[in-house]
Amino acid sequence: MHKEYVSKFKFAAAFGAALLLAACGDSSDTPASSDAQQASSEDNAPVVDVASKTEGTWGPIVYGDPNAPVEIHEYASLTCPHCANFANNFYPKLKEQLLDTGKAKLVYHNYIMNRIDIVASAAARCGDAETTKKLMKVYFARQGDWARSKAPVDELASIARRAGISRTEFDRCVSDDDMLKHLMAMTKEAVEKHNITLTPSFMVEGELLDFSSFDEAIEQMVEAVNDAG
Repeated sequence: MHKEYVSKFKFAAAFGAALLLAACGDSSDTPASSDAQQASSEDNAPVVDVASKTEGTWGPIVYGDPNAPVEIHEYASLTCPHCANFANNFYPKLKEQLLDTGKAKLVYHNYIMNRIDIVASAAARCGDAETTKKLMKVYFARQGDWARSKAPVDELASIARRAGISRTEFDRCVSDDDMLKHLMAMTKEAVEKHNITLTPSFMVEGELLDFSSFDEAIEQMVEAVNDAG
């Protein structure tokens, strides 16, 4: 990573909290075991007035009809191969069965695991909601390329440029202190409020799913959504 970015991501000093780490599996469809390190209860997550922000995409990312009656919450990391596996190979099944039917919506929450993750997450939120979704999809699809690159920031910027985000815009987005604090606070809340300790994790109607494969997870989502309806 370029030196100018490294100074931006000294999490403990900049945000007053330790970096939150979650376990992530490989590219198979078996969730990994938990190995999360929670920040001390004495640490306070930084507060950002998201409602006052007019540029970029802030808050959770909603897929499907925003007015759908049931919410499925996903907590995932852009650098997690396991999360990429779900996004690339299993999300289409979820979309077909629950989102396209209007039965439910998927609310995506970034779960920051490392410095490259927060760069990718901030970059993905540089544009409007549709641009964010487009970048999230491409970042997951090409995760094996940029995440293993010797210059991952440059690879992320190159992908963003194809989505209409210039390098100048990219640099500004990934250096936005408020966005970085917001992403870390989102992660901290997931750990402390919902006990999210592995990625990806899913919640339906406030219940955290316990599953051994993504096919099983989707089955549980369908059952929970039908029961709620």
